[in-house]
Amino acid sequence: MKPAGRLIDRETVAWYDVTFREMIDTYYNTGDIAVYESTLRLLDYDLGRSHLLNIDLERDAALDRSDAGHDYICLRGSNYIHEEMDWGHFGAWIERLDLPVLCIGVGAQAATRRRIILPPDGLRIWKLISDRCTSIGVRGTFTAEVLNDNGIKNTEIVGCPTLFRSRNPMLALRAKPFAEIATVSFSIRRETDHSYTTDIPAFLGRQRAIVERLAGAYDLYLTAHGEIEEKILFHKDPKRLAEAYATLRQQHWFAGEDSLMQRLYETRLFFTGVVGHLEQFMHRMDATIGYRVHGVLPALAQGIPAVLLDYDARSAELAETLDVPLITPQEALDLPFAEIFSSARFLRFERHYPAHYLRMKRFLERNGIAHRM
Repeated sequence: MKPAGRLIDRETVAWYDVTFREMIDTYYNTGDIAVYESTLRLLDYDLGRSHLLNIDLERDAALDRSDAGHDYICLRGSNYIHEEMDWGHFGAWIERLDLPVLCIGVGAQAATRRRIILPPDGLRIWKLISDRCTSIGVRGTFTAEVLNDNGIKNTEIVGCPTLFRSRNPMLALRAKPFAEIATVSFSIRRETDHSYTTDIPAFLGRQRAIVERLAGAYDLYLTAHGEIEEKILFHKDPKRLAEAYATLRQQHWFAGEDSLMQRLYETRLFFTGVVGHLEQFMHRMDATIGYRVHGVLPALAQGIPAVLLDYDARSAELAETLDVPLITPQEALDLPFAEIFSSARFLRFERHYPAHYLRMKRFLERNGIAHRM
């Protein structure tokens, strides 16, 4: 349940088959697509017997008629654990189906590590899930602590399935000598709110400065991951192009009529709703860096050196769990590039990756889930 896109085959997902207008005008996070597809790549399941559960519906006639004998409910990993989460009719569905619930990489959502007390409906959901699984696969220590504070004890830290999407138990990064690094991508996060950062203007200002610094040293490309204005500029949507330029200038993201950021958006911006297309794009890069977890993890999964910028509890938690190279935005502004992209920065990640892969595999096995890892 909680799908993010449409299935092309048993392990390939693309965004929903909607009109161009709807694709542009609707915000969606491409990271959700990556998690959904990556989860399906790890599981050994029968596509013909699977069913997409819509928790916004009270009843599902097709599921009521089904005699497929489903083995479990799979909840796509996301930032579900916070005070505002709306679970729709999921609780009723869990009780009605009474199947084991598989969670892989669910996480707590907060700008900083803090105590989160779940509201009654949220607590009920997690207790129902807890009672129906051996363990809940969480993103990291912070999420495990949040659930523990709410009385949910059977958690297991697994990270995120996207890192393991290639099903490669022994990953080696294709790191070039620093002097040969020429083409770099930066995953932008212009869309944000106070659940991600406590100071939005400073967050955006530092990000813009990092982009400008990188552009002065490398053949730089920007990857967008859902923001509407970025989609408009990437597709050069004639109906909304002027509006998008006006918005980006009003937000001071574009500083003037011919700013560096504007030129990059016009010539070096990439967006896709298909994870495989992002992987193909990443293969052209010598390294990548940025704010988007799912700008960094798909690159690492393909063996491309990638550095994540630390900006909220979520990114820090995931980097801690999976030993993903992590630096602060200020370090991205101050450190020499030779240090940021040094091969030494990736040694810990490469050394611990096999153990992280094995941990995910054993988590699935302990929960009785057939897998392809």
